[in-house]
Amino acid sequence: MSLSSADSSYSRGSGLRRRGGVARSPVPYREHAMDYEPTVICSRCGRKAPRWISWSPANPGRRYYSCVDSHHGFIDWHDTPTTPFLRQLLGDLRDKVWRLEDELAGQSPEGEVVLLREELEKKNALVAEMGARCDSKHEMEMYKSLFYGMVLFVAGLVAGFFLFQ
Repeated sequence: MSLSSADSSYSRGSGLRRRGGVARSPVPYREHAMDYEPTVICSRCGRKAPRWISWSPANPGRRYYSCVDSHHGFIDWHDTPTTPFLRQLLGDLRDKVWRLEDELAGQSPEGEVVLLREELEKKNALVAEMGARCDSKHEMEMYKSLFYGMVLFVAGLVAGFFLFQ
């Protein structure tokens, strides 16, 4: 068993199951499963064994080597066992990340679209109301001008009548 400061590697994508789905790593990976040294060779097939990360309740965050041929079985742990406190802490953090991812995945874009449509309809109604106010204001100005024009016309007629009498 070797210890290194290298961070996590790619997940196998199968194995640990959670809530009906295949588990994924709760954190982004920092290196590819085959990017590590010194090489660990599978004793059954002679190929380099990828380094994976366990997210099981018993070994959360613990790296291990396992052959690409799953029927060969487990090969070797990279990291030493963690303390019960760290296992519980990593397990809680893993579960929290998965819950948040599930909540985020549960927020449908359709629901967001419905809310945006409702907001758009409210804004459109407000614009239509403002347009109607502007139209009525414009109409009011037009009638006002027409009224003043008629008053001026009648005043001109009356004045002309008195002047030419």
